[in-house]
Amino acid sequence: MGRLGGWSRSKSAFLPFLLLSFPCVEQLAQGAGSLGLDYSLTQLVGGPLQADLTPVVLGPLQLVRLRYNRTLHVAGAKPPGHQVFALNLAPMAISSAIRSHGQLLSTASVFGTRPAGEAHLVLPDSSELGLLSMKRELFQQWALDLGFGHLDEQVPATNWLSLDPQLFEGLRRFLLHLFRVATHQPDLLQVPTWQSLALKDVVPLLMSGLSQSLGQGVRPAARTPARIDMVKRVQRWMADHPTEPITLDDLCRQIYASRRSVIQGFREHLGMGPMAYLKLQRLHAVRRQLLEAAPDQVSVTGVAGNFGFSNAGHFARDYRQLFGELPSITLLSRPLRKGIDTTTVISR
Repeated sequence: MGRLGGWSRSKSAFLPFLLLSFPCVEQLAQGAGSLGLDYSLTQLVGGPLQADLTPVVLGPLQLVRLRYNRTLHVAGAKPPGHQVFALNLAPMAISSAIRSHGQLLSTASVFGTRPAGEAHLVLPDSSELGLLSMKRELFQQWALDLGFGHLDEQVPATNWLSLDPQLFEGLRRFLLHLFRVATHQPDLLQVPTWQSLALKDVVPLLMSGLSQSLGQGVRPAARTPARIDMVKRVQRWMADHPTEPITLDDLCRQIYASRRSVIQGFREHLGMGPMAYLKLQRLHAVRRQLLEAAPDQVSVTGVAGNFGFSNAGHFARDYRQLFGELPSITLLSRPLRKGIDTTTVISR
């Protein structure tokens, strides 16, 4: 299936009726991918994941709400040809900050606005995220039609903007209203008049908030947060060598950085050291293989050994602390399927 904003007409006919629920980060990534959100997801803290996605289609505007209960790291390429806006939908008074490319964002931020490049987010636990996506040329046309033609050049120049708190709150509340309608009154989403009215409300809210932010000269810090580029290089090297034995000294040599710099960079931007992050990545890799495998064709110890886990007891302990179950239980569970697993879909 295409990326967000590229859903086919047949899919958009039923997506507004669905709440997609997921019991683990691997199935969440698979479900998000079926909506065009092809990102790598890593659960950064231990415990069973509970997450859901609510997609809403309003004609040419696509909305997705992600709710989750564990700290997540999100990385990957942005959907080409689209203008995407993301914001924290949790109440501002209790909302924890999101980190984007190492930058700690204010609670009233709209981010992900640069069309090119990649996403690199650390999302706080027990929160919810909203995404609005439209084709790039449609954003340009809407900006012109509403008298905000300057947004076309200024918004893509940065990757996040801090909105006026009152305007941000109005946008946040209206998006939450749309998702409540999708959950409890989905038939309304199929009424053209209602769709038109919703579009006429949400698009000006977004555009006016962006315009005021730019008019007041609000900009993120010009300097890239310290060490974030180094952290990204290490992450890419880890991903390119999924089963190779790696030490901290190996990582430092590959990117020509000191042990202290690498350790501080990971702790600052991901909340843990590089070797702890590497262990998380490989535990996730083991889990993906166990979910995809036939129980009579592989063994837990064999799969774990492929990723460098030689001590079965320590591996089982670490696995259970992260995912809330023993790896043997994962192997016996239903394998991952291509596309959305309909057993996780709750019709509303």
